[in-house]
Amino acid sequence: MKSVEIKKNLPRECFHKICVVGGGLTGAIMTLMLKKSNLFRSNEIGWIKPKIKDFNDIRTTFFNEKSLELLRELNLLKNLESSDYTFINKIQVFGMNSFSPLEWNCSNPRLNFGAVIKNDIILKSVIEQLKDIKHYESLVTNTQHDDFERTLYLKDKTIIKTYLVLAADGKNSYLRKLLSIKSFKKKVNHVALSGFLQQSKNHNNTAIQAFTDLGPIGLLPFENKNIINFVQSIEENKYKQILSKTKPEQYLSDNLNSFFSRVELKFKPLQKVNQFNNKLSSWKLDLNFIVNPTAYRTILIGDAAHSIHPLAGQGFNLSLRDCSSVIKSLRYSLKFGHDLGDNSILSSYKDDRLPKTVAMTAITDFLFYGFTSKSKNTQLFLTKGMETLNKTKLKNIFRDIASV
Repeated sequence: MKSVEIKKNLPRECFHKICVVGGGLTGAIMTLMLKKSNLFRSNEIGWIKPKIKDFNDIRTTFFNEKSLELLRELNLLKNLESSDYTFINKIQVFGMNSFSPLEWNCSNPRLNFGAVIKNDIILKSVIEQLKDIKHYESLVTNTQHDDFERTLYLKDKTIIKTYLVLAADGKNSYLRKLLSIKSFKKKVNHVALSGFLQQSKNHNNTAIQAFTDLGPIGLLPFENKNIINFVQSIEENKYKQILSKTKPEQYLSDNLNSFFSRVELKFKPLQKVNQFNNKLSSWKLDLNFIVNPTAYRTILIGDAAHSIHPLAGQGFNLSLRDCSSVIKSLRYSLKFGHDLGDNSILSSYKDDRLPKTVAMTAITDFLFYGFTSKSKNTQLFLTKGMETLNKTKLKNIFRDIASV
């Protein structure tokens, strides 16, 4: 008879019909969609995620119209306060040398292009609805499969057997590496730098994309009428120079002030946002392109399946479309009695998502490489192109693609 001490060290085995790996917004929302799909009972769903240390995340995400509709269906918006989100009623794109931006307005006051919502608000709302779903606060260290199941080995010695794994463990997905899924990395030698600034004018619910000499920057309106959340894409060597300065936020503000002097818009640093210290955050923009986001009894979703440049603000919206596609593929296949690991589910997901991911990747790459080009001829061509495009209805192509 084994002693109690030895039993404590034995691996714990569990089974779920379907498992989600990843504790970010994509993994959380995917798990909630599985629960609400009526395809599974709560105990048939497993969620593997690292423990969340801090909910005080003041960063924001842009949700387009389709994504907002999904959040409404999941009852994630009903308890939001007016201070938790900011609707986008206008979008402006400024070229490096163009005075007049490309501009889109919502003619109907009841409609909008989407909303900017705080990350922690959405995540808290999701987790509140997932209390009856089994959580495993650990990391996947290995995986293997047989003809009937995929087995996940966790760092805390738990062993989980499942019919299908949905991997949402980020752009550096360890599960993708374990499965030897090919990922083509695009080194752009840029870093994303994010924080908050105060501007001299009311933002009037306007989102701005500007191609400055420092690099592309997105300005998202925040709850207060003159505060914006920015994401600046910047070359790595310039990034290091900025951080070495005594007041990097002031340097960024000065650069924006110079660029936007043509429209008399000024910016200045903020000490605090919502009682929290306003600290700059950054991450490397090594982008991934995955040709096949599936493996045996596994589907990659979110940043694990694709990562695009943040200048279009569409990365997370692509992730939500992944989640919807998974549910659609599961529903169709299970209707005909197929196994959860059946190739029809993997093929349906891949055929649906890959063309749209490729299209969005191509558009963001074109914008990024075009507007960051050092060639004066390229810059002149793009500037003239924007001025011409602004006078035609063809500019709405960009708006329509952003809402996919």
